[in-house]
Amino acid sequence: MSTLRHPNIVQFLGVAFFPGSRLPAIVMERLLTSLHDLLEPQRPPPRSSKPFIPLSLKCSILHDVACGLAYLHERSVVHRDLTANNVLLNSGMVAKIADLGVARILPDLAPATLTFAPGASVYMPPEALESKPGEENEGRMSKYDASIDIFSFGVVAMFTISQTFPYKLLAPTYTKDGENPVGRSELERRQEYMTIVNSQLEGKHPLLVEIIEKCLDFPGKRPDVKKVLDLLVEARKEVQDEQISKNKLDLVQALREAHISHQENENQLQSSLKEQEALKEKNEKSLETIREKRQQILEENQLVQNKDRELTETLEKLRQKEEQLQTSEREKQRVQQQLTRKEAELTRNEAEVTRKEAELTRMEAELTRAEETIRREQQQIQEMRQRVSLVCGVVCCD
Repeated sequence: MSTLRHPNIVQFLGVAFFPGSRLPAIVMERLLTSLHDLLEPQRPPPRSSKPFIPLSLKCSILHDVACGLAYLHERSVVHRDLTANNVLLNSGMVAKIADLGVARILPDLAPATLTFAPGASVYMPPEALESKPGEENEGRMSKYDASIDIFSFGVVAMFTISQTFPYKLLAPTYTKDGENPVGRSELERRQEYMTIVNSQLEGKHPLLVEIIEKCLDFPGKRPDVKKVLDLLVEARKEVQDEQISKNKLDLVQALREAHISHQENENQLQSSLKEQEALKEKNEKSLETIREKRQQILEENQLVQNKDRELTETLEKLRQKEEQLQTSEREKQRVQQQLTRKEAELTRNEAEVTRKEAELTRMEAELTRAEETIRREQQQIQEMRQRVSLVCGVVCCD
């Protein structure tokens, strides 16, 4: 086992000894799972449906197993316990044959004598399960050769394709009354089980069915592993071609659907563009109307601003006139205050009245002129107020 080196044979790394055990432990490469667990995962009840495994992957796994088996047979090694549990898979789904514990080296693969059934009975051919009593070999098993592995490979292939473990091959068959068992050969049981394989393949890929049937045939009619490998290469190519054709059909269908979807999107886009054009035209008309309204409002605002400016100027003139009037009023008050002081002085000093009469006459003349000026200014202010009233009336009418 330590000398075997092949991509489809589990690599032997060495042995290890553990405290408390006198037996060595075999150290091999670590792999992900077994073919049996891949086909029938161990799930707690209620178990869900079996996982979908593409037929192309199943063919690839069987091809790997056949390559590993061909490597063993080329070195005159017969496995004798080829089962789905002894086919391990790595993370890349590459299959590797394991458990060579009951393997035997047969020089030139010459027939040898079985002293016991080495592997699981469901994977063993009929000749490995039936003794041939005689004078010299009573109680011993029949002769076997490398075809024992071919039969086991056929059962592995049957299990792989159908994804149904052949439990029925172990169960006895009963008559209609359900009491008396009816004996049938292992070959008859397996031929009956092939109906599951045909159902799984839906009548397609007859070459895969042919491979399994040939592997399960009588010892002398079974093909050698090289022939099985050639048939598997052809069957694998057939499956791949079918998958490619299916992928092409799916691609054509996807392209057709994509074209239809693109056409629908194009139509929707054209419709949307038309709607956008109509909306754009409508918006342009609305925008033109808004521009006209805005221009009209600007012109009206300009008129109002002009009127407001004229009114402001008129009010400013009025304010200036009022300031002038206030100044005149203050001047009048000042003169009146002076007159009052003069009258007081006149009252206090009547003697000076005569002396001041001339001065008083002069001041009265000045007062008369000031009053005349005030009167004229008041008249001007009154006229300005009338004009302001007329201007305000015109603005309000506009």
